[in-house]
Parts: sequence; structure tokens; C-alpha cells
Amino acid sequence: MNRIAGFIIGALIFPLLVFGQRPMMMTQHASTLGKGHHELGIGFEYLEKHVSPSPDVPQSMLRLFVVAIHQGIAENVDFDLDWRGRLIAQLDDGKREFDWGDLTVSTKINFFRERGYVPSVGVRNAVKLPNTTYALARLGSNQMDFHSHVLLSKHVGNIQTRLNLGFSIIGDPRSAGEQDDVYSLGAAVLLPFRETHRLFFELHGFTGYEDHDDKLVGRLGLFLNTGGIEYRLFSSIRILGNNRDFATAFEGSENWSVGIMVTRAFKLHLFD
Repeated sequence: MNRIAGFIIGALIFPLLVFGQRPMMMTQHASTLGKGHHELGIGFEYLEKHVSPSPDVPQSMLRLFVVAIHQGIAENVDFDLDWRGRLIAQLDDGKREFDWGDLTVSTKINFFRERGYVPSVGVRNAVKLPNTTYALARLGSNQMDFHSHVLLSKHVGNIQTRLNLGFSIIGDPRSAGEQDDVYSLGAAVLLPFRETHRLFFELHGFTGYEDHDDKLVGRLGLFLNTGGIEYRLFSSIRILGNNRDFATAFEGSENWSVGIMVTRAFKLHLFD
């Protein structure tokens, strides 16, 4: 109970400073893109931590060609594909490990649009498909995971706020048939910056991994919209928790990270 209370208090203390494998903001908007609206993004992320002495544990990871494809298949339903791209990990002994990242398939359904004092409400369900191997550097779990989140979003003037509450069923690569039930919390604030730019502050944490403490990660980012293309720059820092991994390397255990996504929104009716 004390651990859960500490986790909640930590989330409330740091609201202005990430689980479904989103490369940018972990905390999702409850609204959908709308039928026929699509978004395509590509980018990279660099993550680093220090674990010593641990010659077989990654000290840093570069995720290249991270891809996000988001499709509005109905007015209130999105279908998303998020791929972590090519993984390049640096070990403490100087060796490098390479692998291909996992693919996450998700759907988001918006049930209520924002009106008056009532926030927008939605649900996002996601499945991470097993692709990245666990052997050697443990760059992935090689397990299928399930994530489900309730999404809330509300505007306060020209400031957008988001809150995500959910749980995940995470397969244990160390023991066949074992799993962990993980509970997660995400909160974010987006502020307008000039006419076409936005700043965001976010925190994302989770609890429930057996033999591992809770994690809380803060993110700061900037959205730059130029000529229909949006450049999304972000960095993260671990606020609470240690740098140990349960199954997948750098799942909330990084000391810090930086990244960029370049996205383009367009309209195309694929589902009539």
C-alpha cells in the first residue's frame, strides 16, 4: 500500500516536468483523427543509463527508423501501427547488439466528445507482437503483451490536459506461462507556443512488476509545425525508480533520452 501511495503522490508532485510503445507522447488524447484522416511519422530515439558492473546489460540504445502510422477508419475510431525500428545497443564491455524492434497494433475508440465541463473520453487497446529477442542483451521480451487504457482529455482555455489510466498484461520471458499485471498512469499538459508550435510536459509511470520497484518518467517536448510537416522533439528523464529492467531494455529504466519524430498529416479515404 505504501508503494502505491508513493507512486500516486509522485505523479501528483511532478505534473509539469512513459506503456503502449508510443515513440513520442506516451499520454494519449481521447479524441480520434476522424474518418479519412491519417498521420505518418518517422524518427529516432537515443536512451542511456549506467549499470556497473554489468557487461551484458545495455548501457545505451539507439532506435533508428521508428515508425508511427495512425489511421482514422471511422469518425470515432483510430487504427494505429507503431514500430520501434532498428535497435542498436551498446554494452558495458564495448560490444554492440543489434535487433529489430517490436510492432504494436492498437485501436482507439472515442465515446464522448469534449463539451462544457465534460472531458473527452476514450479507450485504447493495444497488443505488442513478439519480435525482438530476449537472449543475450535482452533488447526485447519475445512475448506478446496486452495494454488497455482509459483516456481523458480536456481543454482549459487554450491549454490541453490529458490523463490516461490503464493496465497491461506483460509476459515473463524468464519463465514460460508467467506474466505480470502492471498498472500505469500518464498525465500531460500541452501549451501553445507562438502560432503553430506547442510545448508539452508529461509524466508516465507504472507499478506491478514483481521484484522491481515502480517507475516514473518525465518528458518535455516541442512540436514545430512548418509547411504541413510537424517536427516533434522530446527528451525524458527518470524521476522515480531504479535502472533495472524487467523484460525489455529501457522500458522506463533510462537515466535520460532524446529523440525526434517528423510527422505528416493527410486525408485519404481508405475505409468507406
